[in-house]
Amino acid sequence: MPKSPVYYIPFRGNHAQMARRLADFLLEFDLPWIKPKSHIGIKLHWGEAGNETYQPIEYAREIGGFILQREAIPFGFDTTTLYRHRRRTVVDSLWTAQNHGFHSGEVGFPFLVADGISGLDTIELRTPSKAKNLKKVQAISLLEHVDGIINLSHFKGHIASGVGGAIKNISMGMTSRATKQMMHADVEPILEEEKCTSCGRCVKICSENAISIASDHAVIDIGRCVGCAECIAICPEGALKIIWTTDRNKFLEKLAESAAAINDKIGRRMIHLNLLVNITSLCDCQGTKMKPIFPDIGIAISQDPIAVDIASADLVNKCKPLNNSELNEDDEDKIGLLHPDIPWRRQFEYGETLGIGTCEYELIEV
Repeated sequence: MPKSPVYYIPFRGNHAQMARRLADFLLEFDLPWIKPKSHIGIKLHWGEAGNETYQPIEYAREIGGFILQREAIPFGFDTTTLYRHRRRTVVDSLWTAQNHGFHSGEVGFPFLVADGISGLDTIELRTPSKAKNLKKVQAISLLEHVDGIINLSHFKGHIASGVGGAIKNISMGMTSRATKQMMHADVEPILEEEKCTSCGRCVKICSENAISIASDHAVIDIGRCVGCAECIAICPEGALKIIWTTDRNKFLEKLAESAAAINDKIGRRMIHLNLLVNITSLCDCQGTKMKPIFPDIGIAISQDPIAVDIASADLVNKCKPLNNSELNEDDEDKIGLLHPDIPWRRQFEYGETLGIGTCEYELIEV
């Protein structure tokens, strides 16, 4: 399989200048599906309430402007979440987007929550015949109607997948809550009681009311747990850990399988932009303040979602971490050290066998 081209814009200046360079680059890129009167969705993540390191709005604003220059019609979208916080319902999610600047008055185009007011505005897609875990997924019905998608991903760490970029923005970001739950089905939390301070943060975030406080520590009803892992990520004492009920590769494989189904549907009308800025060890679903652990690196661009993620990971691994990261400049796999129990490359290697793209790439600096 030939190498996929991945274009790289190194970070210079500020976010506004970088976003302008990105828009200028896209104007020269051959994207025939962005044509007059076409509807172009921008898949992004506007960050959980309380998070401050989500993708800067300058990039969405300039991408919208680029689409308008092509006389097409842009709109931004995301989907609802498994966990109970400020993006679980359509109304809460749009309020969160508004508060973070993702609204038409700020960026020049409207936003919607693509799985609908009930979370059931979906279509059924079959995964590739080689898929081992999921034979079908529920994806947003928007895929039936949109003329193309710009997959604008914030590249960062993730508690269950090790890293989140283009593949995760497709798979977890364009599927129903039911499919999200199927992907998380192999994850369960376990409590180290001696570390628990009964602060109750895990109780508040649990969407299934599976956690309560009894005497001096939390109690988890595993029978009600859907495995979203948000309680683990939010625990300030590190008292909750992941138990993988099966091979931990399965979660990563399911990410790839759902991404493959969506890629088969619309991959020829999609381009992937990874923002390597505000890079944190956890994802933007965390409703807490986090500090970046790497300096801003730049933007990776490709029509191959696997190649763009692998290239992004390589750029991060070659980067000198910030002093607060506890990572060493000489560490070869800095991403792996963020979540050492997660075989993060599996989603990409397996995705390659499903035909999503290739791990082999040619990095072209622009």
